Amino acid sequence: MNKSFSDPTPQPQRRASARPPRWADRLLSWLTPTDLLEELQGDLHEQFAQRARQVGSWRARFWYGLESLKVIRPYYLRRRVASLAKWQKKPFLKRRATTPPYFTPEYFSPPLINSDMIRNYVKIAWRNLWKNKLFSLVNILSLSLSMAVGVILFTGLKATFDTDHFHPEFNQLVRILTQETTEGEQINWATAPLPLATQLDKVSFVEKTVKVRLAGKHNLQTDKGDVPIDLKFSEPSFFDVFGFHLLSGNAQSLANNPTSLFLTQKTAKKLFGNTNVVGQTVQFENLGFYTVGGIIQDPPLETHLPIEAMLSIRSAELLEKKGAIPTSSQDWGGFKSSAIYARLQAAGHVEQLNATLQHYSRKLDKSHLHFLAQPIEEITPGKIDLKNNPHAGTSWEDVKTQLVIILSLTLLAAFNYISLALARAFSRAQEVGVRKTIGATRGQVIGQFLMESTLVALFALAFTVPCVTILAHFIPDMDDVTFSWDIALVVSLITYAVITGLVAGAFPAWLLSAFEPIQVLCKMKNIKLFRGVAVYKALIVVQFSVTILFMILVVIVADYDRKNKAIILSTVPSNVLTLDLKGENYQNLQHELSQLSQVETSLATNWYYEPLKLGKDSVTINDKTLAIHYVSIDPRTIETEGIRLLAGQNFPETMPQRTEQYVLVNEAAAKLLASKSETLVGQNLSLDSASVQVIGILPNELIGQQRPLLYRYLPNEITSLTIKIKPYTELEATRAIQSVWKDHFPQKTANLYNLKAYRYSGEINGEISGELEIFGGSALIVMIIAALGILGIASYSVETRTKELGIRKVMGANNLKLVWIVTRNFGILILLAGLIGVPAGLFCGDLLRKELGSYLDLGLINISIGFISVALVGLLTVLSQTIRAGQIEPVKVLKAE
Repeated sequence: MNKSFSDPTPQPQRRASARPPRWADRLLSWLTPTDLLEELQGDLHEQFAQRARQVGSWRARFWYGLESLKVIRPYYLRRRVASLAKWQKKPFLKRRATTPPYFTPEYFSPPLINSDMIRNYVKIAWRNLWKNKLFSLVNILSLSLSMAVGVILFTGLKATFDTDHFHPEFNQLVRILTQETTEGEQINWATAPLPLATQLDKVSFVEKTVKVRLAGKHNLQTDKGDVPIDLKFSEPSFFDVFGFHLLSGNAQSLANNPTSLFLTQKTAKKLFGNTNVVGQTVQFENLGFYTVGGIIQDPPLETHLPIEAMLSIRSAELLEKKGAIPTSSQDWGGFKSSAIYARLQAAGHVEQLNATLQHYSRKLDKSHLHFLAQPIEEITPGKIDLKNNPHAGTSWEDVKTQLVIILSLTLLAAFNYISLALARAFSRAQEVGVRKTIGATRGQVIGQFLMESTLVALFALAFTVPCVTILAHFIPDMDDVTFSWDIALVVSLITYAVITGLVAGAFPAWLLSAFEPIQVLCKMKNIKLFRGVAVYKALIVVQFSVTILFMILVVIVADYDRKNKAIILSTVPSNVLTLDLKGENYQNLQHELSQLSQVETSLATNWYYEPLKLGKDSVTINDKTLAIHYVSIDPRTIETEGIRLLAGQNFPETMPQRTEQYVLVNEAAAKLLASKSETLVGQNLSLDSASVQVIGILPNELIGQQRPLLYRYLPNEITSLTIKIKPYTELEATRAIQSVWKDHFPQKTANLYNLKAYRYSGEINGEISGELEIFGGSALIVMIIAALGILGIASYSVETRTKELGIRKVMGANNLKLVWIVTRNFGILILLAGLIGVPAGLFCGDLLRKELGSYLDLGLINISIGFISVALVGLLTVLSQTIRAGQIEPVKVLKAE
């Protein structure tokens, strides 16, 4: 007869229900290791017997089952499931090919994710990063440089999707579009006729409408010359429907006072230097005088309807009566210069409004107009092709392109991380072997390495965002980009960093996690990880090839800018003024200016060593038709400036004003029109407006872009006078010319500038050209990334070859030879990069020369400077690490051998 475990005194016989639950005992015996089962089960039985006496058998059985579940560990559960799958493998071998079991010894069950595991991953990742500071710093800097462009693109996309989101009741706002059908061809316009607004006011579910007339640029006259201002006409409801706010003034003045002018903060500062300008009087050319009646606050976000200055609709009607602007207030055909907006009672009324708009279709003389409503939120990014929609911003195609660029930059950012991670594979192999020996699965090792790469990417993001925010004020076109820092942008940037980290760490994690413990702990020397593949070498060659390409472009563009500046300084006189004619007849004005004592010559020309204003015409010769640019020049320009013709002669002294008979061409146009340029002189050309004879060939332009060009005498197209004055008389000449101008055109301000200082101020002051900014910035980023990548690889190469270098030093190699042994392979990689990068740079340079002209020098000197500069940076970076090879002490590195 069995006795109780805890009480030696005789007890009455127990019922079967006083025994522990059988399912708990079976679960313990199934999931608990054999060496632990007896001890665990004995303790649980003692505890069950004691509780049965104290609280009863039912509660004791409950607590027994609960305690049994507590002592079972997930590790034992996974091992049991794996062994069970192995036992089932043979009976179901044929089925396994099509329906594999969920868990096998090769594919363990997924690890249970919990906070302790994540915290442990982060802790180990941080320790590894801190232990290898150089590699961590290189990875963070290289990732941050590549991610910087991605962050800039992300902020641009955020600004695009934030466009117009500052308007109240945003989802209820619509813009009226016009579909113009002419002879079966349909064109969509982002504008609508103003009379349609009156019809919409009668629609029950339309709360308010806004009429906006787009007047375009008008010159506002100031003491310093004309300032072009984008002018719009609207009504008081503009400030009710849209989210534009008035800092001062009353919106009702747009209805009551036709001379009231509203300026934005930015425009007021541009004109007056401050915003306290209410009451100031200004004059618009051809429009008259207006008084500043209010200041509009600059919008907090981007908008498809930018405002600089606003007048009232009533003012537009008065100007129409004066003939100052086209008549369109009551004209259904004048829809191309006006826009209509409406606020609906609910967002769901858009379809109902579209149905209503079908009743207002109009039949014009040559076209038919239909109207439809477009929600404001669909304007940016744009989905349809619209005319008169210049400020709609990025289209969906552009958004997709930017996303592809971000993906490409993510792959570029992963290059250095992958190369460094693979280079450190052997030093991490023992770590992987030890972790697997103590029970870690491959999935857990992959998770650890991915956590490290993600942590590096997040550190890079934390470094990148403040830098981009600061540098955005110095990046062209970025200073005016407005967006909101909200949770969506923060989450997007973090997601971008995480994806970058996962992409960068995926391949190294997969490769390193494949190491077997026996292989890495016992036969480490037999591992042939890179032999025949040379992944990290290929990455170095690719990075330096791209760097050499950009550096060659930088050198040739810098050389082009230097030569262009020298030509400008030596060719364009400093005593030449240019006067904008503003469409006025210039013959009398030119004659009177020529009589001034300070004036040497006065030329009516749109060309002065380079085009000041271009036209384009179709040219036909020998059944060949080409589109070629042209300029209108004064016949005296060639002789006055002493330009020698390559062939033929100059324009005759007397040229007819109304009939065009002769034309000059430059050397580029002559080569384009005839196989032998000399034979072109005397031949006839058919232009769109005339048939002319080529009488001479001029050399290509010395300044700016070299393009095929025709020189024509078209007095009606002249837009400026080029006036050469006597030296050191610019101040007196300016006053005299302005006085003569005011006598002829008292309603307009004279726009008179020093040609050299006004047109070539950037070149004279040494400002960097746009092309040089693009190529220089790209070359700098790529070079830093390549240098950081080769820096880490060089450091690793020295660390892994210390034993070899120590033996070589014992055998008699000197310090210089040791440094050369380690550096030589990197020099070969840079030479290979040159074999790829130099031809690529020549190809891209040739494409660029077609745009900038033959003065872009692709000679040996410029190409050599580009390649040698990159090679020096690469070799100096390598030497900063490999020079340690000469400092190796054999006693220290070989003492354990």
